[in-house]
Amino acid sequence: MNFEASIIREQPDIPAKPPLLRFTVVDLSGLAVFHRSYVSEVMDELLFSGFSAAMIAFSRELGSELYSIQMEGVNYYFRTKEDFILVVGLYPRVRSSSAKRFLRLVYEIVNWDELDGYLNKAIYFQTENFVEKLEQIILDFQIKFKHLIK
Repeated sequence: MNFEASIIREQPDIPAKPPLLRFTVVDLSGLAVFHRSYVSEVMDELLFSGFSAAMIAFSRELGSELYSIQMEGVNYYFRTKEDFILVVGLYPRVRSSSAKRFLRLVYEIVNWDELDGYLNKAIYFQTENFVEKLEQIILDFQIKFKHLIK
């Protein structure tokens, strides 16, 4: 049994229609270094991560910071740090303040000092320690906001 499959089986409380639809960590080159989807829709994560990096670069070129966009009935929220972009896709009834809180919680579990010690920084987002903490934050979020989805 692979690690990802064991996580899914241990979390039966994620609703069939989850409020948190996708979470991705993208490096500024446009590579998805971590991705989880909680819906069955097919989305090209490479295309999405490249698009996210381009949108962040474009907003910076304009002298601002991209915080959110809405596409295909999903609200995407962004938070950047160093060479990485945290992107969460949420069901539209989830308020932006909840998205900010989610991104802050994820931001806080990243050990940015430890990340600097990695030659390939993207590997940090695959470590068991990071994945376990992130999956717990996601599970808590899914349970807390499941009432928004009918």
